[in-house]
Amino acid sequence: MTKTSAQRTRRLGGWGFEGAAFSPPTPMLTWLEERLGPSEPFPSFDPATAEIPAAEPLPDLGSAPLSTDDLDRLAHSRGQSLIDLIRLRSGTVSATPAAVARPANDQELEDLLRAADRHGLRIVPFGGGTSVTGGVTVVPDDRPVVTASLEGLAGLHHLDEVSGLATLGAGTRGPALEAALGAHGFTLGHFPQSFELSTLGGWIVTHSSGQESLGHGRIESMVAGLDLVAPAGRLSIPALPASAAGPDLRQWITGSEGRFGIITKATMRVRRRAETLRVEAALARTWRQGVDTVRTLTRAHGSGRIPLCLLRLSDGPETEVALTVGLAKSRFEGLTRKYLGLRGVDRGCLLLVGAKGSPWDVDRSLEQAKILATERGVVWLGAGPGRNWSHDRFRHPYLRDGLLDRGYATDTLETAAPWSKVDTVYRAVRDALGDLPVLCHLSHPYGDGVSLYFTFFFRCPTDPDEAAALWAGHKRKAQNAIAETGAATSHHHGVGFWHAPWAPTEWGELGTDMLRGVAERLDPNGILNPHVLLDPTDRLEL
Repeated sequence: MTKTSAQRTRRLGGWGFEGAAFSPPTPMLTWLEERLGPSEPFPSFDPATAEIPAAEPLPDLGSAPLSTDDLDRLAHSRGQSLIDLIRLRSGTVSATPAAVARPANDQELEDLLRAADRHGLRIVPFGGGTSVTGGVTVVPDDRPVVTASLEGLAGLHHLDEVSGLATLGAGTRGPALEAALGAHGFTLGHFPQSFELSTLGGWIVTHSSGQESLGHGRIESMVAGLDLVAPAGRLSIPALPASAAGPDLRQWITGSEGRFGIITKATMRVRRRAETLRVEAALARTWRQGVDTVRTLTRAHGSGRIPLCLLRLSDGPETEVALTVGLAKSRFEGLTRKYLGLRGVDRGCLLLVGAKGSPWDVDRSLEQAKILATERGVVWLGAGPGRNWSHDRFRHPYLRDGLLDRGYATDTLETAAPWSKVDTVYRAVRDALGDLPVLCHLSHPYGDGVSLYFTFFFRCPTDPDEAAALWAGHKRKAQNAIAETGAATSHHHGVGFWHAPWAPTEWGELGTDMLRGVAERLDPNGILNPHVLLDPTDRLEL
């Protein structure tokens, strides 16, 4: 088995790695101050000074190594949502695991789950810890909680080059996964914004979508087979191209968020690496023009006329903010703005179009996309903004930390809707968030609809409980608006804790009961991540 591991140190109480940052530029801070007023920096303390209750004694949990180190426990107590960051930065984390277990193989994990089940412990699976929905958060409980880190279940186990199948450990992070496949000339092609930190298992259990999903598909379409360990036993789903043997069991596991069991390895459909990825930009005069262009390009892609891997449309406010963070940085930016003015475009909506393949294929795809877009009045800008976006796309989450340092909070939420409901959902979420600055982009398009991804900002109180309550209020209003329009509870962030109260509106009563039945069969005593997915309790302020 081939293993690779990142040597960079994860930051505790913030996004990403130590030494990495993306400071909000002055124009962005000016933009926020004009809309929200001046702010005070949100406090940040040294996690090494945190007062963490001593770990409670644990029974024998098998041979998997256990850590009771205070900082290790703290680092595995929360995910990466805004409320997680607020709690970690302020030292107001409500609970930490009693220990962090690191099983190195399926047997050690099975022994851990059986022992936890026998002794009445809770187990929280932890891959990359990047959940923004509370998916790895430790809840105060009358039972001890152990976090099961999957970092030891990583690496490339087997590559079937003839079939295009690769079996990898669930704890394999994005860069290590691509490096292992790339050594053989292959790629999975899954690049979510959390790519540098998140893991294969996490992608599968949250229905992740990568930024190039138009070309590569969502993660569930890439899963050919998988192995799962649950308190009730092991489930092994063979890698088959297709089967008519009843409902697809893989689809019961994808999106299950660790509630049904813990994935240990998965066999994925991989493909040969493309020679070239190029992203070019265009500017639509209006949101409506941009939406129509994205829908038209998506259908041209679906019919095979214009092979593309990425489409992303920013509304006017997001386009304005994108310019402040350097998306269109260039020595010729002033000339570009003058040119757009002559073309009748003042602010507009930025459209990113990406293609992958041989240089000739990429040239041909983007030229055809340009022709189709310009026929609809869109102004083509070329490769400059696309290069800048590609360079910075995994750095953008660092902005959140820098904004909190200056007293501004930002969070995101996403959904999916049919094309006919895009404007309804767009208006409903913006109206629900009132006077807050709200940005939106469309991405992950389909023939029948698209994902809408919202970003909102508010002035963050320095008191963490007040900040948590303010965030929770905004989140509830937005999720209520999404539910009332009939849009998806989540498109690619999953359910976790934060969305669980709204998910049954999508499943219905019988559908919810079906999911509960599967959870009870695989985990009869409810020891695995019991508060995600199916717990209707509102825990937004935890």
